[in-house]
Amino acid sequence: MTEGVGLEFHHVGVGALDFDGAIDTYVALGHSLHSRVDDPVLDVRIAFLRAPGPHAPWIEVLSPLGPNGPLRALIGRRALPSPYHTCYVVEDLSRASERLRELGLLPLGEPKPALAFAGQPVAFFLSQTVGMLELVQAPAILPALGCPP
Repeated sequence: MTEGVGLEFHHVGVGALDFDGAIDTYVALGHSLHSRVDDPVLDVRIAFLRAPGPHAPWIEVLSPLGPNGPLRALIGRRALPSPYHTCYVVEDLSRASERLRELGLLPLGEPKPALAFAGQPVAFFLSQTVGMLELVQAPAILPALGCPP
């Protein structure tokens, strides 16, 4: 855990216009598909893949479900496909969110429940120096296996 904020790295989020194509490419590169879900509340399709290696990070592939989802700005700038956020698990989402605000990160809306994490709330922040960060309230359980990754 990081001093002061209490962050534990979870995954890198990769936006993709071709959801199945992105999954197929990562699988061909040696990643294994863990789970996939459509989340109408967040307006995205989500897949989690484990990178090769015993201590490898997770990749989250996201694609829009509809034209008004959170990826629309990236699509409009033709910035996809691309990694666009890092995600961290936190024990106390409210406290960590407040700490990020104190550090100058801009909240991008209110926390929302995420189907990909069995309904645990997630919150997004924007940093001028490192881009977008996602926080997920612990435990970050992926429903396909019913356990943390």
